[in-house]
Amino acid sequence: MLGRRVVFSGVGKASLETYDIERPAADQILIETKYGVISPGTERATLLAEPNTPTRNVGFPFYPGYSNIGEVREIGSDVENFRLGDLVATIQTHSSHIVLPAILGPGVAPDKYKHLFISAFSPKTPVPSLHHIWKLPPGLSENEQKASATFAIWVVGLNGVRKARIELGEPVLVMGLGPIGLAAACHARLAGGFPILGLDLSATRRAMATEFGLDGIFADAAALEGGHSLMRSSAPSIVIEATGRPEAVPQAFRLCADHGRVVLTSSTRGNTQEVDFYTDVHRKGLTIIGAHESVRPVHENRPGYWTAWDDRDVILRLMQAGRLDGAKLLSHEFAVEQVEDAYRTVIERQDALTVLLKW
Repeated sequence: MLGRRVVFSGVGKASLETYDIERPAADQILIETKYGVISPGTERATLLAEPNTPTRNVGFPFYPGYSNIGEVREIGSDVENFRLGDLVATIQTHSSHIVLPAILGPGVAPDKYKHLFISAFSPKTPVPSLHHIWKLPPGLSENEQKASATFAIWVVGLNGVRKARIELGEPVLVMGLGPIGLAAACHARLAGGFPILGLDLSATRRAMATEFGLDGIFADAAALEGGHSLMRSSAPSIVIEATGRPEAVPQAFRLCADHGRVVLTSSTRGNTQEVDFYTDVHRKGLTIIGAHESVRPVHENRPGYWTAWDDRDVILRLMQAGRLDGAKLLSHEFAVEQVEDAYRTVIERQDALTVLLKW
């Protein structure tokens, strides 16, 4: 049986190709994908082979994707914790079908299956050994399923917020109001940050951000001078850098209050130049926190550091409880046969947040 999957064959070239679908072994399940979400940050950078991406470092072809919703279509003879028709979330490639070990919860996969968990985006991190399936409740509507497909995007912003260790009433500035920045702003608000401020050069992104409950949205750093009417101080205690632009990092240091925390959430594409560490970091007593999504514990949560499985589980449960509106991050939808148009939208349009692929 043949399946279909998205492949990047060269710079700016995204298409579908066919592949042979494996049959599940005794302890595996076959999942048929219904919806997948394109991340306009990581996938755009990888498609264009920007700095600090696997396509720049290793080349093409490349198989992208990590946020999907599907149904269980076939079950191995030893599997007891899944049923045919179960709705599940996965963080695998953009493929019509995927075979995975039937494992739920955090931890490492059995050695014989570790090769199945290779993350193309982070091949040398602990990600390959993690479990990558989450069960969803039955009866979700089509729109709820589409919204749930954004879960792995929301969790990137959550990782930065957890590491920031936000306390109730601490002012937070999010730099970059793409999907990761908007997700971080929502999580910071849930964590008690106040006020939540956003900064983005794009008027389109600023307009879209008004739907996410931020307390103030600004076009540039000059507009932030003197603080905000809801702040007791002139600078935020926490700055979450979510632009992915190397030149934004020194600005994050300068905008942060003395003794504050700067959280590097997005993957910067290139080297940051001209950092005055003495003036902007050392004398201010800043704490700089690296929050790449792959740097997580494997088995157990601890303050500020939750496992990849548990954080994604939290996001899905928050959506089901109505505490997070996953649909807000969905800006465009395409049938998978229109994959070239979908990625062209990601590359060219400022109003592209996450883009849904319907299989």
